[in-house]
Amino acid sequence: MKDNLDYIEISCTINPKTEENSEIVIAHLTTLGFEGFMETETGINAYIPEAKFNKNNIKDFEKKFNYFKLHIDIKTIKDENWNETWTNNYFAPIIFENKLTVRASFHKTPADTDLEIIIDPKTAFGTGNHATTYLLIEEILNLDIKDKSVLDMGCGTGILAILSKKKLSARTLAADNDPKAVLNTEENIIINNTPDIEVITGDLSSIKNETFDIIYENIWKNIVLKDIPKLAEKLNNNGILLTSGFYFNEYKDIKNAGEKNGLKFESVKEKNGWATVKFSKKH
Repeated sequence: MKDNLDYIEISCTINPKTEENSEIVIAHLTTLGFEGFMETETGINAYIPEAKFNKNNIKDFEKKFNYFKLHIDIKTIKDENWNETWTNNYFAPIIFENKLTVRASFHKTPADTDLEIIIDPKTAFGTGNHATTYLLIEEILNLDIKDKSVLDMGCGTGILAILSKKKLSARTLAADNDPKAVLNTEENIIINNTPDIEVITGDLSSIKNETFDIIYENIWKNIVLKDIPKLAEKLNNNGILLTSGFYFNEYKDIKNAGEKNGLKFESVKEKNGWATVKFSKKH
């Protein structure tokens, strides 16, 4: 029997819409199980698997944050309508200078860049449209990845692992604790003809006795903070760790955690209030 991949979308109008108010709303919705967020002109759209959705939680949420003058619309996105929803609303082809085009298979525009990645989003997030994925792609495009081993932790659609393999990485492992994300990654690997990427279901504790030259983790701040000690252990000497999934005003917490675990802070980049932090390991 096919798993139910239907999602609930809630559209939140926030008044006044400020970066701080959006951060507060997103942080609370994350605690309710929402897995993906899209900025809109008037607020945010948030997504949760239908099986995890509790309408009473949303009623309580509206009451708790009534000072934001929240207006919430709720609708179901059927699995078979997911691509259509993204086509019509969110997922436009993205071009990174002359280096890379990211598009879906339902976009017919041919790439005029050195590399092309085709991502068909199902219920996993990570298409390059969100600032965190965009920032990481920019960083990866400037890395020397050829013949390096790569771990993509929290792989989502698999876009970062696929980009690494297209840049001729060696051993490449993609991991996510969401089976639906793993399935989407496997499908995108086939579309992009990068079959030698290994994909597993699980978190960082699932990866035993293996280290990597380059590691990406694009998850929420609290998970990045929890994982940094093990990420530092799994990073080879002279390796690079790229982290994202948190706001720019939170990056110093990530920086401090990395430095406490023997990593060297290299840089922070910001886009639309989100951040990516780059570390190296030199012992």
